[in-house]
Amino acid sequence: MDADKNVECSIGIHQFTGKFLDTTVHFQVIKMSNSFHVWCGNSPLLSNMAVAMKTKYDTAMPKGCQLMKESTESMNVPLAQKLAKKTGKQVFVSSNLTTDQMLTPLVEQRIFEELKLNPEMF
Repeated sequence: MDADKNVECSIGIHQFTGKFLDTTVHFQVIKMSNSFHVWCGNSPLLSNMAVAMKTKYDTAMPKGCQLMKESTESMNVPLAQKLAKKTGKQVFVSSNLTTDQMLTPLVEQRIFEELKLNPEMF
């Protein structure tokens, strides 16, 4: 690496909260250069993680996979894919919420609302 070229490294952290169906959900976004990590949950626990990113081979939907605690009921992979498609970035998603047909759409809606309000934080 050329010593004369400085590479700027920055990580930003953005936090917000939502209340859905009598459940308080906390969110944290860790913004990196060309990617970000979204965590959502009701207790400070990193229990599973998924990743998704666009590829040149599949333009319809970004590829995604579960990285930690594989579960067929996890909302993480589909959410990471939707966020990667919307932002064009590599997206990591972690959640310690149980998959709930009522709660999951509300959590997703809150994340996309925050993305619209504060795009510079993603």
